[in-house]
Amino acid sequence: MKNFILTLLVFAALPIWGQIQLDNQFEDWSAIPHSTNTDGGPFVAAAVTSNADWLYLHIEVDQEVALDENALPNDYRILLDLDDDPSTGVDYASQGLGVDLLINLATRQAIRYTNGSGIESFNEIGMRAAPTYSGNEFELAFDRELTQVAGDGVRVKWYDNADQVGFPEAGLQHTLLDAPDSFAPVSIARPPGTLNRVAFWNVNNRMDELFAQQAMKRILQAVDPDILALSEVSNVSAAYVTGLLNDWLPLEGNATWNVIKDDWDLMVASKGAILASFPSVTRQFPALVEGHPGWGVPLLITSSHLKCCGGSSNEAQRQAEADEYMAFLRDAMNGEGELALAPNSPFVYGGDLNMVGLDDPIYTLVSGDISDETTYGPDFNPDWDGTALTEQPLLQTDHGFDFTWMSSNINSEWMPGKLDYLITSDASVELMAGFVVRTEEMSEERLSELGLEADDALDASDHFLVVGDLGIGDLLGSAPDTDEDGVNDYEDNCANAENPGQADFNGDGIGDACSDVDGDGLSDALEINVYGTDPLDADSDGDGVNDGLELCVCSALDLCPGDLTNDAVVSVADLLLLLGLFGATC
Repeated sequence: MKNFILTLLVFAALPIWGQIQLDNQFEDWSAIPHSTNTDGGPFVAAAVTSNADWLYLHIEVDQEVALDENALPNDYRILLDLDDDPSTGVDYASQGLGVDLLINLATRQAIRYTNGSGIESFNEIGMRAAPTYSGNEFELAFDRELTQVAGDGVRVKWYDNADQVGFPEAGLQHTLLDAPDSFAPVSIARPPGTLNRVAFWNVNNRMDELFAQQAMKRILQAVDPDILALSEVSNVSAAYVTGLLNDWLPLEGNATWNVIKDDWDLMVASKGAILASFPSVTRQFPALVEGHPGWGVPLLITSSHLKCCGGSSNEAQRQAEADEYMAFLRDAMNGEGELALAPNSPFVYGGDLNMVGLDDPIYTLVSGDISDETTYGPDFNPDWDGTALTEQPLLQTDHGFDFTWMSSNINSEWMPGKLDYLITSDASVELMAGFVVRTEEMSEERLSELGLEADDALDASDHFLVVGDLGIGDLLGSAPDTDEDGVNDYEDNCANAENPGQADFNGDGIGDACSDVDGDGLSDALEINVYGTDPLDADSDGDGVNDGLELCVCSALDLCPGDLTNDAVVSVADLLLLLGLFGATC
C-alpha cells in the first residue's frame, strides 16, 4: 500500500515514444509489452526495451524486497543472453539460455561467462537501478557498451535461486533498438513565477579543498541559488562558508550571505535573513528563512543528512530520525512546539537522506505516518490542505536518470543511486522547475555556455547538487474562509459561524457565536448581545425555566423552540439563519 501511495504522490514527465527514464516512475513502461506470470512464483511481470545506448528492464515482484540489499533479502538473479544465442555462454541452472552475463543481486556481483570471466562490479558493467530502497517494482538500465551487448537481439530471464524458478519460461526476447536517447537537456534558467531558488548539496567535507572549491564555485555560479542547504560540512565553520559564498556569489550593495550551522555537519545559507534555527532535531536542521517578499511569510528550509547506511541498527536510526522530524513539523503546524508556523507557511525539506534498504523513512517523510508513535506522537496529514507532501522526482539536467550519488571507484560494489531528495508542501509551494546537476553528461557547447567543466560535479563531491525553483502554491495567501467573515479558517475561533470580531468572553478559544458554555441552547453571543442573560447560568432569572426555552425564537410550527428551518432539529443551520437576521427591522 505504501509503495502505491508513494507512486501517486509524485509527478512524472512522460517520455517520447516510450523512451524510458530511470526515475522510480513507471508510467513510461505502460507502452512496453510485458510478460505476466500466472503460474506462481515471486515474479509478477517483466519487460525489456532499449535505445542506442541503454538496455532497460522492468520487474514487478509479489512482495516487498530490497533489490540489492539485505534489509529485505532476496536471492534473485538476472540471466543476460547478450547475443540471443544459446550456443554461447553457459546454460545457467538449466534455464535454456546461453547466459553471457549473470547478475547476482544478493551479492552485488556480475559474473561474465563470455568475452571474459570472473566477477565484475555493477559499476564495471554500467548497471543502474531505481529505486535504491525496498519495493515490489523496479526499473534497471545497463550501459550497452560496458555490458557488451553483442548482436541484434538479447534474451533476458529472471531467476529466483531460492525456489529455482525462472521467469518467463523462454526468457524475454528483445530486438535491440538503435534510436538515440530522446531526452532533451533541461534548462537551468528560472521559469516565470519563481520566487526563490533553493539547492541542497552534500559536499563530502571538501569545502576546504582548493581543487574541489574551484568546481563548486563554477557550479554555484551557474546555478545561483538564493538558499543553499549543505551537509557534510563538519570540517568548516559558518564564517568560513560565508567568506566563500561572498566571494563566489557576491550580493548587491556589499550585502553578505547569512550562514548558520548546527552542532555537527549541516548548514543553511541564505541571501535573506535567517530568522531562527532548530538544531535540536537529530541530523536535520530546520531554519526559518526570509525569502522573496512575495511569500508574505518566512520559509521553513530543512537541511538533512539521515543516518547511513545498511544494517538493522542504522535502519532503525534512520527511521527514528524521520519520525522525529515529522513530530517537529506536526507540532510546528499546530503551534505546539518550539516553532509555531503561520498557517500555510511554505516549507521545503531536502538533503542526503541515505535512502537505501527499507522504504519506511521516505514513506514517513511524505505521508506523516510515524512509525514509533509512543515516542514521537500521532500520525498526521503533513500538508496544509490535509494531504501528503510531495517527493519531487527530479532528473539530471542532461540525462533521464535520477541518481544523485556515484562512487568515483569503478570497482565499488554500490551502484549510483538516488540519495538526495527534495520534498515540498505543494499546498503552499509550487515547484516551477527542478533538476540535478551532473556535468559529466553535458555537451561541450552546454558546458561552455554555463561556464562549467565536464568533471566539475564529481570533483566537487560524490553527490550532485539538487535544485528546486519555488513559486506560490494554491493555498498561500488564500486560506479557506468557510463562513466568509474575513477571518480564515486556521485563525477563526468559529469557522462555521460568521464572527469577524472573534468575540470570546471567557477566553476558551471557542468564539461566542458558536459556544454555549452553560448548555441552555443559546449561544454565548445571543445571551450577551441580544438577551442580556448570563452565559454561565442556564437559568439566569432563577425561575426554574431554562433560558433557551424561555427566550429563544420559536419555529413556525411552534413545536420545537429554536427550529427556524422547520426540520424538527435545532442545529447549526438554525443558528446561521438567526445570525443572518441580525440588523433586520420588522
